[in-house]
Amino acid sequence: MVKKVINVVSVSWYSSGHIKRMVNNLLDKAENPETLTFTIIDNTNGTDMELKEVLSDVPSLTILYNKSEAKQRSVAHASALDVAMSKLETYFTLVVDPDVHIFKEGWDSFCQSKIESGQSAVGAPYPKWKLGKVHDFPSVVFIFSSTEWFTREGKSWHPFPPFWRRAWNFFVRKFVRLFRFATRQRLENSRLMRTVTSGLETMTGITSPDTGWRLVKAAKERGDASIVFEAPYSSELPEHMVELARNFELFCYSGDPFMSHMYSSGISYYRTEKSGDLNAWISAVEQVERSLN
Repeated sequence: MVKKVINVVSVSWYSSGHIKRMVNNLLDKAENPETLTFTIIDNTNGTDMELKEVLSDVPSLTILYNKSEAKQRSVAHASALDVAMSKLETYFTLVVDPDVHIFKEGWDSFCQSKIESGQSAVGAPYPKWKLGKVHDFPSVVFIFSSTEWFTREGKSWHPFPPFWRRAWNFFVRKFVRLFRFATRQRLENSRLMRTVTSGLETMTGITSPDTGWRLVKAAKERGDASIVFEAPYSSELPEHMVELARNFELFCYSGDPFMSHMYSSGISYYRTEKSGDLNAWISAVEQVERSLN
C-alpha cells in the first residue's frame, strides 16, 4: 500500500489536554505515524494560551484560529470545520473530536485500505441511544475519507436545517423520545423500549440533525457506501467493556474495540452518573487497553 498523508482535523475549545492525549494516541496507534499531519482549529481565537504550548512538540502541526460569533456549541464547531476544509491539501482527512481514544492498532492503514477498496467514508455513527440522529453513516466524532470526498461539493458543516424544518423536528423528536421518557439509562435496561424507539425512528427519519448532516445527506443521495463502527449497548458486551460503554461511548469493529468517545452532556436524557468525569473515562479506557494486551 502506498503511504499517503493523512491530515487529522480537530476543533479545540479550551481542550488542550484532550487534544494532546488524542494526538499522542493517534501517533502511537498508527502503523505509519510519519504520514500524519495535524490541523487544530482553536475556537477560542487564541484566548486558550495553553494550546500552542502543550502542542509545541507535535510534528507537522498547524493551528488555525477561528472567531465564531455563534454561542451554540454545534454551530461554533461547524464554523471551525468550515474554516479547516479550505486549507486541506493532503490525500486523506480524518475529522475527529478531541475527547477520543483509539484502541485499533494500525487504524491509519485500516481506514486507508477501506477507502481504497471503494468505501466513501469510515467512522463512528451516533450511538443508538441518541434518538433521531444518524446511526448508519459516520459522524463528526470520527470520520475518515479522501479529502476530495469532504470538499468536492463545498457543503457546510452547519448542523441545523431551515427554521420550518427545525420546528417540525422539535415536535416529532419529542414523540420519538417518548416525551423524554426514553433516556439513555432506560434504553440500556429495556430491550422493548429500544425496539419501540427504533421503530419510531424508522418512521420519522432524522429529527435531530447535527454537525455535518449535509455531507451525510449528499453522500446518501449519491449512494455512497461506508464502513460504520458498531455502537453496542453495555448489556451486549463482555465485562471489561461494560464500564466504558455504560458511562461513555464505545465503538467496535467486528466485535473488537476500535475507539471510545468520552462525550459529556448536560442534557438530562443523555447523562450518566460519570458523564464528564475525565478520570473515570481514562480508567475505563485503560481497563479495555489492558484486555487487549
